[in-house]
Amino acid sequence: MTYRSDRLVVSVFFGDHDSNVTVATKSRTLLHLEAERVLGTKHVTATAEQMDEVVWAALRYLGADEDAVDEVLVAKWSAKYDLTRPISIGRREFTPVITGHHANHIGTALPSGFDQCLVLCADGWSEDGATSMYLVDHGRVDRVAILEKTFLTGRVYGTATQMTVQPDFMAAHSSDTGKMLGLSALGRHDPALAARIRADLDEFNDAFPEGVEHLRRRYGLSDVYSRTPDEPRRHFAATVQKEWEDELLEVAARFRPLSSRLAVVGGCAMNVVANGRLANSGLYSDIFIPAMPSDAGQSLGAVWNRYPDTVTSSPYLGRHHGVEATKASVTSMADDLAAGFVIALYTGASESGPRALGNRSILAVPRSDEVRIRVSEQIKRRESYRPVAPVIRAEDLKRFFDGSFDSPYMTYAYVAKGETMDRAPAIVHVDGTSRVQTVAPDQHPLLHAVLTALEERGEAPMLLNTSMNVAGSPMVDTPEEAAGFLAETAVDVLYLGDQRLVRP
Repeated sequence: MTYRSDRLVVSVFFGDHDSNVTVATKSRTLLHLEAERVLGTKHVTATAEQMDEVVWAALRYLGADEDAVDEVLVAKWSAKYDLTRPISIGRREFTPVITGHHANHIGTALPSGFDQCLVLCADGWSEDGATSMYLVDHGRVDRVAILEKTFLTGRVYGTATQMTVQPDFMAAHSSDTGKMLGLSALGRHDPALAARIRADLDEFNDAFPEGVEHLRRRYGLSDVYSRTPDEPRRHFAATVQKEWEDELLEVAARFRPLSSRLAVVGGCAMNVVANGRLANSGLYSDIFIPAMPSDAGQSLGAVWNRYPDTVTSSPYLGRHHGVEATKASVTSMADDLAAGFVIALYTGASESGPRALGNRSILAVPRSDEVRIRVSEQIKRRESYRPVAPVIRAEDLKRFFDGSFDSPYMTYAYVAKGETMDRAPAIVHVDGTSRVQTVAPDQHPLLHAVLTALEERGEAPMLLNTSMNVAGSPMVDTPEEAAGFLAETAVDVLYLGDQRLVRP
């Protein structure tokens, strides 16, 4: 890809995890590049040298160098740069424009198009704190509440994750909260346990890099961390999750008089089960959750705040390596899927954010739970309690799920209806919910057409859709990585654009 002669804005989030770079002109977002896609380690804690590598990977992808750069934005929180000194890119130095953590998160909500709305920013920690409610009104941003001493912080959820599924502090707080969310469906809410946790809430809102042994012992959780967590851990996870959801709804109701629209941003916005309850509560006429609400979207939100003309609703803002699948492949893909093949689809620019939304996806017809086991446990090597998601046409949402809002970024979990449970059990979690992606023809024409072609073959117009990676590794980014994925895993077919490749 090459840019023209416009001067470039380089925005950098160089933090403890999920570092990322966005490059834009003042009127268009050109690239959002997560460090993990360059460095090959998921949620990587990058060094200064590695961050330079990511910045240069972004510039070289665009055919640019330091002479094309006009401005450098740097996020303040956990920055590994000395922000009192100029930032060097090659032989040039730039006085950085410092951007704020919550402001950057709020910026990721700009694709909503809401002129006036509430924004719940729920996060682990930053120079702005953890969780606050903001009122945005035609560009003005006012903090209307600080919610630090509540369940609605990343620290509470991260500490619980540290106690149940991942003893490592950084992994628990940055990458494995989704595991605890999946595990919570296997347990039951315990009111007495909830009361104990609430009494200890200040302690749960602390950070424990050195470990959570004292809390584990207090709550009777063993020191054995297993891929099949025991019953006490399941009930603990279920209790924390239910309390988190209940508090989210209470807070949302409390501030509803200020606006009929709500955006949810920050790492906690990845809690799709809570999001689904919020969506179906009827409290708000419009709700928006971005494709990249976590710290992985920090550099993007900074650019969008500063240059509103760069805002886009597209989640496909990563690198495009000249490979594009077209509708010429629809018939072949639908035939392969209907025959029971598991296919990998590599097309266009990679997705921004953690979800594969059709460009770096593993796809299968979800007609039995054996499909989930094959894809999630055997191909991706994930724990058995972790669910996989469906993709459906947007017009089929009410047919298959009890859902109030479209979910183009896979940000809501909705209760599956009877037809879904009967025809697509692979994508229904044990609690009866599914993390839904809806696609409209203008968002992903190819995927929409494949779903329609499946229906014409007698299948439900629904696919299992999960990211093209194995557990612990970043999503595939390059064609070479996609070819390697085919060779090293048990997927049957890779569509590398319109090229159909069969596993050797």
